[in-house]
Amino acid sequence: MVDVIVVGAGISGLSTAYHLQSAGCKVLVLEANGKAGGRCRSDYINGYILDRGLHFLQKGYEESKSIFNYKNLRLESIYPGALLHYNNNFHLITNPLKKIGDSLALAFSPFMTFKDKIKMGAMLSYLMVNSEEQFKKLKNISTKEFLELRGFSSKFIDHFFKPLHQAIFYDNTLSTSAYVYALTFKNFAFEESALPAYGIGSLALQLADQLDKDTIRFHTKVKEVFHNGVLTSSGEFVEAKKVVVSIPPYDIKKIMPKYESNILFSKNTCMYFSTQTPPVKSPIILLNGQNKGIVNHIFVPSTIQPTYAPTGHHLVCVNLKGYFEKDEDELIDEVLKELINWFGIKVNNWAHLKTYHIQHGLPQISTQHQFELFEEREEIYYCGDYFSYGTINNALLSGKAVAEEVVQKLAKSKFSNRKKGIFS
Repeated sequence: MVDVIVVGAGISGLSTAYHLQSAGCKVLVLEANGKAGGRCRSDYINGYILDRGLHFLQKGYEESKSIFNYKNLRLESIYPGALLHYNNNFHLITNPLKKIGDSLALAFSPFMTFKDKIKMGAMLSYLMVNSEEQFKKLKNISTKEFLELRGFSSKFIDHFFKPLHQAIFYDNTLSTSAYVYALTFKNFAFEESALPAYGIGSLALQLADQLDKDTIRFHTKVKEVFHNGVLTSSGEFVEAKKVVVSIPPYDIKKIMPKYESNILFSKNTCMYFSTQTPPVKSPIILLNGQNKGIVNHIFVPSTIQPTYAPTGHHLVCVNLKGYFEKDEDELIDEVLKELINWFGIKVNNWAHLKTYHIQHGLPQISTQHQFELFEEREEIYYCGDYFSYGTINNALLSGKAVAEEVVQKLAKSKFSNRKKGIFS
């Protein structure tokens, strides 16, 4: 018997196991796939590194800094801003707090009124001086309402904030809780977003390497979960004192039909292309500032991490405005034709590598969402970033929080058993 079984080797499951083992618990992690990481994985194809959806690590979070070795990950930070494609031209939106020399470009932005420019400065000041506790006052309003209350014009909201919101949350309706948006936007504004040299999946691999040998059992599907163990699809019952389920609700439902959750996930389509000539030479996100087309944003990972592509080539990541599961060739043609308007006929030389139709991208965070890190139902524990909002850091925090709770319960149970032994 082990102390704790963790179902799922995503970031939250790995974090759970890491903190449990640090507290002296014997842990077994059961993973249905052959690789750790969950939604945070990378594929390695013909010399290219393809992240399953564009991810960045926010370097400023304390939990991320404490658990990852940034030096070994060889993190490199992207440009703090974006290029907005608007009226057949690219316009630089930079963070004036980090790139003072480039901030003059904001003065000539055709989609920003003079008032918008003043309000942007005011919002950055607001984010700087306020804490998470103060942002909680924004829980019951949406991002759209927040931006309108801050005085931004509808033109700037439509052409900048909507595509930026889609890039961050896989949603361009601006329905995310303003509390979550403020926290996220503050992190983007004042901290660095980075990529590891060997794909976002290397985060999970580094975390898994910190666990005791044979902690993770791969290719092991769980058929049923009980408070004292799990039944695998092979018919084996693995006993444990406690069980933590660290897979998202749509997968929990497959093994626990009675499990109910109202949390929904946004969908997204991400496409990868190779080229010898990158559309930009800087590691900057390109946003679609037009209210048309299906492309939302583009990033070229190989401009910041050459390891993402073979020598002499570049990797282009194209993210669409939603979920487009249609005929592959038709979708490729539609995307390339649209991007010819962005970059010219050199796009015809791009070679399609792979398309990811991500049915479950990020948890949708409504204004009514409860911001918890984990829960316990009938002596079974559940954790994951979907209890708060979808970030790598929140996945880590969820695993840490549930591990601390389980350690306390195990200690209390051990003390109770000793007490019974003394007085029986």
